Amino acid sequence: MIYGYARTSTKEQNPERQRLALQEEGCDELFVDQCSGKNAERPQLQLMMLKLRAGDVVVVKSVDRLARNTKDLLAILDEAKGKGAQVRFVDNRLTFDDSPTSNFMITMLGAVGELERSFIRQRQSEGIEIAKSNNVYKGRPVSKKTEAAKVKIAEKLARDVFTDKEIYESLKISRATFYRLKKEIQAQQ
Repeated sequence: MIYGYARTSTKEQNPERQRLALQEEGCDELFVDQCSGKNAERPQLQLMMLKLRAGDVVVVKSVDRLARNTKDLLAILDEAKGKGAQVRFVDNRLTFDDSPTSNFMITMLGAVGELERSFIRQRQSEGIEIAKSNNVYKGRPVSKKTEAAKVKIAEKLARDVFTDKEIYESLKISRATFYRLKKEIQAQQ
């Protein structure tokens, strides 16, 4: 069986480019996650890993779609190889099985990808610092939904009859968002 795995970082991103590449590789079944790759706790990845059997092949467009750090990449590959499956990456035309050369190559690719991501984060931080020093940086834009929630939270807090939990559940916002907004409200008062 040939399984294809695709991942976008958010639900707003379109996985179609990856799907097309995987279909061209002759995948029998596709698994698509639309969530962060910060760890391997992704529903479609987990489902695919449960289905893997000896002789199966997992096809992924690029290394960073399977994992964002070397540790997770190696763990996922070890699990696949432990089941007797191969993992193939379309972009660099590399196939990984249980050979020593495969193990060396994937470690190098994962490390390069991780280094590249740290350079991106560093450049982003430097850019933000420069923008802040020039009074240009405003941070993430605040959504209308967040502003509306902030107003409602302030109103409910002023009444002093609701618990924090009652407020965030009634507004259908997360606990973390509630406490962040509550902190902002208190800082403004």
